[in-house]
Amino acid sequence: MTSGTRQRSLRFRAVAILHFCFLACAPALASAEVLSGHEFANLLAGGPEGTTIVFQGGTDKLFYSPSLKNRLRLSPELGPEFIKQKILQNTLAEGVFISAAIEGGKPRTISGIAAISADNDSGHGVLTLVQTFGDDSSLKAFQTRDRLYAVVIVEDAPNGVLCRRSRWEKLFAFKQEPKMTTVPCEFVVGNAVTPAAAPR
Repeated sequence: MTSGTRQRSLRFRAVAILHFCFLACAPALASAEVLSGHEFANLLAGGPEGTTIVFQGGTDKLFYSPSLKNRLRLSPELGPEFIKQKILQNTLAEGVFISAAIEGGKPRTISGIAAISADNDSGHGVLTLVQTFGDDSSLKAFQTRDRLYAVVIVEDAPNGVLCRRSRWEKLFAFKQEPKMTTVPCEFVVGNAVTPAAAPR
């Protein structure tokens, strides 16, 4: 597979993910005001280091930072605008993330790169999360290894702020429509996930 083919494959997969996401969300979005891409980006850029989304219950948290950089964003071939240049051209902001959750009584941490994009038709903002690894220094390395992805949409509903998010699925292997769940959420300035650590 050539570099150009790999890039087209990545871009097609990303567009399909967002298309499925809005199809799954459409019935619920009618009664809520969905944050636009710019509103979402401004909300997550509220702190100098970043912002943490705390989902209902407090055991699931997602830290996003537009300023921190992991190995992928520092690599010469991929860089800090990797998602916009190679995957989602409607990306408004990029950064890194750390997700922490309790699953089956055990902690689970996932980290990687993230992008806030705006839907071309509605302008609705979508936060796309893609897991990365320490050896992601080239496009070839990125595509050689499958990885997890998830998406998050924020709604300003009559009863408060809600987050619609998908389950973590394999980026290349998963071919179905993402299953979305809606939970109350709040936003905390700074890294409330792992304050002493940074994404890889």
